[in-house]
Amino acid sequence: MNILKESGNRLQRKATTSIIISAVFLVALFVVGLTTDPYLPIAINWAEYTNFYALFLVLLAFGAMRYYRKYQNYRQGFEGEGRVTRYLRSNFGEEHFLIDDLVYVNEKGHKENIDHVVLSPNGIFVLETKDYRGKITCRGSFWTVPFPYGRSPSKQARGNAWWVKKNIDDSMALQNINLWVKPIVVFSNPDVELEVIDPEAEVVKLDELAMSMSSYSNGYNFSSEQLKVIGERIIQNSLPI
Repeated sequence: MNILKESGNRLQRKATTSIIISAVFLVALFVVGLTTDPYLPIAINWAEYTNFYALFLVLLAFGAMRYYRKYQNYRQGFEGEGRVTRYLRSNFGEEHFLIDDLVYVNEKGHKENIDHVVLSPNGIFVLETKDYRGKITCRGSFWTVPFPYGRSPSKQARGNAWWVKKNIDDSMALQNINLWVKPIVVFSNPDVELEVIDPEAEVVKLDELAMSMSSYSNGYNFSSEQLKVIGERIIQNSLPI
């Protein structure tokens, strides 16, 4: 598989930042706790500020837990994306092209992230990667798991696919073709159990992904030259990470 763009380690950097901030909160919590020891030079008489002291400790503890949770989510995210990238590289040949980790601005002016774009002779695929475990049910655009900010993974995948399609259409790289970019939600954790009912975007486990993409047919037979031009156009219109 030809790699047009590798991951910028965006999630890994966010994970590192989050664990550092969590550690700062913990250190602050420890230091404030020491101020109650009358034998230390940093001792403070909190007698008149008991409520303030208790609130301060709660806020520091909350901050430490919140950023540690962010760290766990980011780490889980980049581990899942890495698993998908390795899978794609080992299951697809030189006639396929891969773009990892794109950031763009949507029509509302918000930044969005695309985990993977796969350009194949039989079609263009946008992959939204999730690394959750346990039982997850998808009914249409509704999911049983409380994803961050309440966002539906299938809606994310469809929105990302629309942006990729728009860039391809605007580039005129493929003239006179009503191109369809296929969105797929991929669950990379082997311990996931999926129940999918009438989804608005295809939902698969990682070990099902190659079969899903290879069996897709919409009458396309793109050349390597076309796919490379398309991929370069997509990268040009994304934001630097």
